[in-house]
Amino acid sequence: MIEKINSFEISLIEKFRSHPLFIHIDAISWNEFLGILIQRRFLSLSIVNIYEFVIDSLSDEEIKRTVRGILNEEYPRNTKGVPLPSHRELLFQDILNLGATSEMILTTPETTITKMVRDESYKLLNNCLGKEHFQVGLVAFLRFWAEVLVSIEYSCLWQRISERLSTEKSTSKVRSEFYYFHMIHDGRNSDVGKESFLGGLTHSQELAIHLQRLISSEYALLYCINLEERAYQLKYQFYDQFIAYLE
Repeated sequence: MIEKINSFEISLIEKFRSHPLFIHIDAISWNEFLGILIQRRFLSLSIVNIYEFVIDSLSDEEIKRTVRGILNEEYPRNTKGVPLPSHRELLFQDILNLGATSEMILTTPETTITKMVRDESYKLLNNCLGKEHFQVGLVAFLRFWAEVLVSIEYSCLWQRISERLSTEKSTSKVRSEFYYFHMIHDGRNSDVGKESFLGGLTHSQELAIHLQRLISSEYALLYCINLEERAYQLKYQFYDQFIAYLE
């Protein structure tokens, strides 16, 4: 049964990677590329609320601990417990290092499509409540929308980001403190049910362990597949709004 969701996810990821914007990412101007990243930031800013909603909605304490642990990484501390720059601050700094100004980032309005994607994503989570398999639905949507697809998005955008940022300290480029590490740490590095603790788990894999445990029937499986399809559609629509940049 798990093989069905694995093959389905692989097919969605292939379709997502084939979005025209990703295929022709080199064709857009640098200012247009910055505009995409600034709009994408609005989705990043909503992730904390998405995670908090899932934590409040779950009744399974084991899953809550996993989700809470991932959320807490958004606000890291050093070994002495002193707060370090949050992931949102690191995102802001990465965009600055790519050439945007603070004014560009802070005053660019959210587009109608970007707001729709945020609103519909939250609505999908709300619609899970009261359903027979609401817990597995919450985990499935959270994992695919906020982790699996995020890693794919940043890996596709990295082709341009890497023109100015690097994966490590470099004499010629500033190191990316947000995009690169999310691309790596969020990824779907194995099929559901084939996670290995050797070398550590990505966020997608941490949630996949619970996903496998909760998919107890064909109906639960189909429910998850439907939610992942909707997550894919919403993210695809987000990038559709920039197709005009390719003309």
